[in-house]
Amino acid sequence: MPCIKITNIHPNLFLLRPTIERITQSVASNEKKSIKNVTLVVTDDSTLSDLKIKFFGEDLITDTISFNYNEIGEPIEGEIYLSIDRIIENSKNYNVSFEQELARVIIHSLLHLMGYSDDKPRNKKQMTALQNFYLQQQDLKRLYRKRSKPLNS
Repeated sequence: MPCIKITNIHPNLFLLRPTIERITQSVASNEKKSIKNVTLVVTDDSTLSDLKIKFFGEDLITDTISFNYNEIGEPIEGEIYLSIDRIIENSKNYNVSFEQELARVIIHSLLHLMGYSDDKPRNKKQMTALQNFYLQQQDLKRLYRKRSKPLNS
């Protein structure tokens, strides 16, 4: 069983491990990949903006950043940073539920860890098709929970 670690530092909600593990296992199995260790860091726009500047030299807001630590052909190992602020905003802009957008971004990030790229129109089209395919297969119940008391309050 793959090791999925979730670091929930967003003040208002946290991801639930069983659903995240199920999504991860589903995508990995369909892609014929094995997962050694993936950490999801659930955070905000500010954190991802800082990471984007530090590691990519770009001052922009994004919904996710993936860091792949495995060698080619080795089991997947990496970190995924998720901006809940951006995912909420994107769900409104795309007129989809927060759960759908959150799952889409997680799947997108997993595909990056598995070697897919969206740097060119053809690659982006392929990733979008895969995201949609895997998203349709998921039961998004119990993907996250709101905190009864926000962090830092």
